Amino acid sequence: MQKINKFTLLFSIGLIILLSLSSVSAEDDSNACLLDNLDDGSVSGLSDGIVSSSVDAEGLDSSLDGDLIEDEALCSGSSSLSLDNVLKDSGTESLNNTYYVDNGNFNDFFADNVLRSEFVNSTIVFNGSFDNYGVLGFYSNDTVISSIDSSFYNTVFDLGASGITLYNIDLVLDGEFEDNEYAGIFIHADNVTVYNCTINYTCPENVTAFGIYSNGHHNDYVGLNIVNNTINFIGHAFDANAYNYPILLRNTHDSLVYGNAIDCELPVKYIVWSFSGAYGSVSMDTVAAFAADYCENLTLSNNHIHSSVNGGDNFYPTLDTVILYGCSYSLIENNTIISEDFFTPPGQDNYLQALDLYRLNDVTVIGNNISVFTNGGKAGMGTAYPIQINGPAYNVKVAFNNLTTFNNGPNCGIYSQNFYGDTFIDIISNFINVTGNASNDGTNPSWCLVSGIEVQDTGDNILNNTIIVNNLGDYKSNAYVYGISYVQNTGGGHTYNIQYNNITTNGNYGVKILGNVKNSTTYNSTISNNVINTQTTSSVVGASTNRQVEGPTGTTIKNNTNGNPRNVMSDDYYPDWLKDYVRNGSGRGTGDFAWLNRILNPSSNGTGFSDSVGNGTAPWGSGNASGSGHGNNDGDVSGRGNNSESSSVNGNRDSNASSGVLNGDLNSTLSAPGISGFSLPSSSISSPSDSGSSAANPNAYEIDEHDNVASKSSDYLQLGLICMVALMLLIIGYKRQKDKEEEE
Repeated sequence: MQKINKFTLLFSIGLIILLSLSSVSAEDDSNACLLDNLDDGSVSGLSDGIVSSSVDAEGLDSSLDGDLIEDEALCSGSSSLSLDNVLKDSGTESLNNTYYVDNGNFNDFFADNVLRSEFVNSTIVFNGSFDNYGVLGFYSNDTVISSIDSSFYNTVFDLGASGITLYNIDLVLDGEFEDNEYAGIFIHADNVTVYNCTINYTCPENVTAFGIYSNGHHNDYVGLNIVNNTINFIGHAFDANAYNYPILLRNTHDSLVYGNAIDCELPVKYIVWSFSGAYGSVSMDTVAAFAADYCENLTLSNNHIHSSVNGGDNFYPTLDTVILYGCSYSLIENNTIISEDFFTPPGQDNYLQALDLYRLNDVTVIGNNISVFTNGGKAGMGTAYPIQINGPAYNVKVAFNNLTTFNNGPNCGIYSQNFYGDTFIDIISNFINVTGNASNDGTNPSWCLVSGIEVQDTGDNILNNTIIVNNLGDYKSNAYVYGISYVQNTGGGHTYNIQYNNITTNGNYGVKILGNVKNSTTYNSTISNNVINTQTTSSVVGASTNRQVEGPTGTTIKNNTNGNPRNVMSDDYYPDWLKDYVRNGSGRGTGDFAWLNRILNPSSNGTGFSDSVGNGTAPWGSGNASGSGHGNNDGDVSGRGNNSESSSVNGNRDSNASSGVLNGDLNSTLSAPGISGFSLPSSSISSPSDSGSSAANPNAYEIDEHDNVASKSSDYLQLGLICMVALMLLIIGYKRQKDKEEEE
């Protein structure tokens, strides 16, 4: 019995020792094999960037654990492996198809500045400074392009294949890039994503220049995503034939432009309205902060877009901040759009439009903060419109917006007209604050208009808006100062439903609409249930203000007061599209970025921006992931129905976070700056992170490699501890057995 126990003990000890030595020996042999190949130069691919841009003594340990090339390939005994052979043998699996490019190995990956076709469906990571490289071309599908602590001075990107993702790229430009269609980033393919990039572009004088340009003019591309980028753009296109746009899209449908910060300086220029420029109809305005031409089903959401004036013409000087032409079925939601001109002095006319819409159907403008500020303008000349709508336009919906404007000439918060075709608009639950000058120096008095809303449309619903209008000129009873108006004659038939608005002006009328004038006819209109306070309103609270309303014969005018409204707008009176918006959002999924997380972190099943593998969730929530293709009427709007309540004459707002708006009770969430009886929910909507800041850790690959080393070291330590414990237990058991036998 004693011999058997001794044999068992010795066998167990030997087995434990052999297991330990075997594990350590296997790892040492693997590392030695790789070291031998490094020493004899048999893996030329390492210097070509397959493992990293360079391998030094400090970085060697992490590169050993990268599993970039199978051990069998390294230890096959071949004297040399070319880059092509390594790619073939490994199935192009280099750290999950990730390759690191620096100045030293650049030509191993690019031929004539074009990424080699071997790298289809791979990730290219730039490391270092790439100055004056010109145009870098990417024409392989599903390529992901990123950088680590890199900059690109006068080096631009040509993205010409489906499924390309460009992120964490920092461009600094001051040249002209004719070979790249004049763009810092030129896109001509489907399903391209530009994420978390920074473009600082100081344009040369009188040259055409774009920050991002997607040209689907002859191909109708789809699925472009421009997300969370920062563009600082200084344009000097003073010449009539030069064009400047931080972002220009042409015939690029189903696009998402989300969470970007655009800050630009542009000149004011004369516009030839009958002219279709070199970049489509939208380029009749040769400068703008954001321009889109026939881009159906566009989503412009949660962006901060700011334009300011740095010079320009004196002859009808014009600047649009955002201009959309022919972009039907689009959504403009929760953006901050600011237009400023402090270049034009008082007494000089200028013409500013923050959001300018042309020839489009089924468009929703909702939850935006839009402001225009200028000292320009003079009697009868000038504009500073937060929103301008030019027909034909059917089913345009404007709701929950905060609109503020100031100038020294004619001015309106919303200006729309059907000169080119029928226009049908819903204008609901907006806060509108307008300051201008209605003084008349002998010109056509209607040109001296200062109004909250001027609608020369075919058929409009104007409901539940709060409108404040301030005329800087002296009070005159016949001055063109109104809360809501149709006073600039446009041909055709017109009908208006104007109810439940709260209007304050320092003019004579709250609402005025023309009757039958020349070829214009207004019929079947209602102006009722509004609260109106003007220069001539009675001081008795609740007094009738029907005399502060003027409409043609046959217009229903009743129950207008200066307070204590006789009727309030009920939930049922809101249109179905707006109730559906509040309850369900647009169905466009503007808060769901799982698709982007899967691109940046392929092994993650997360649902938002996340640096790590796992179930990441976007902190701002997610939307309903369904949508319509271009050319189809979605009929919905997007978002959470949020805006900020304002009671300030100056347009300042008290904003508090509002939660549960989509799923909450409709009565508590419908916006009501007018007199609906419901409170207006506040808005804390913003982009998911500071624009231009990195949402994906550029050094994540280093962390992964160090984690692998630490994990393996931990495995060895655990094995050693297990062996020691097993040995101790065997010795104790043997000793007890021996003592027991001696006692017997």
